[in-house]
Amino acid sequence: MKQNHHSLAYKRQKQPNKTYKDLKQKQKMKIADQMFRETCSYYKENGEMPTEEAAREITERIYKKLESQAVWVPFDEVYQAYLLKMPRYEIRIRENGIPEEKPAKEKKPDLPKKKRGSNNKICPECGRKMKQQFIGLQHCKCGMSWKKDIGYFERTGDMVFALERRKTGKKTKQCPVIRYR
Repeated sequence: MKQNHHSLAYKRQKQPNKTYKDLKQKQKMKIADQMFRETCSYYKENGEMPTEEAAREITERIYKKLESQAVWVPFDEVYQAYLLKMPRYEIRIRENGIPEEKPAKEKKPDLPKKKRGSNNKICPECGRKMKQQFIGLQHCKCGMSWKKDIGYFERTGDMVFALERRKTGKKTKQCPVIRYR
């Protein structure tokens, strides 16, 4: 039976001597953010930077979060990284103060999602939905049409709708055009 490659036990077995530097940049960023948040919350409560014992407790909380995210790095590595960053956090808090937490966004009421690309043009003559022939050109059964640059117009028998290729720099665009017989 194959082992689960995403499990923490497998990662520990595969790389027993992994260092903090071996983590991906994104993972290190998240860990540093958690460290700063925990330091700020400690500073709010006690009015001072964490001591050695408090730093170990904070690191333990951060390490539990790391384990829940299945990120494998030894505890001592995380602790050393936190001790290295603490003086920088102290300077940052003294200069800028404790950052305010952003208020939670209000949830909008659930509305049915509108499909992208459906313009829902309605014929001014008969009130039906117009069908798209080309991008920027729609027709209705009653004989009305709508073109992006012209607007609504009535079709006649001598009109022919085609796509014209236009070069814009290196790209070639297809634009709908109306030709007459």
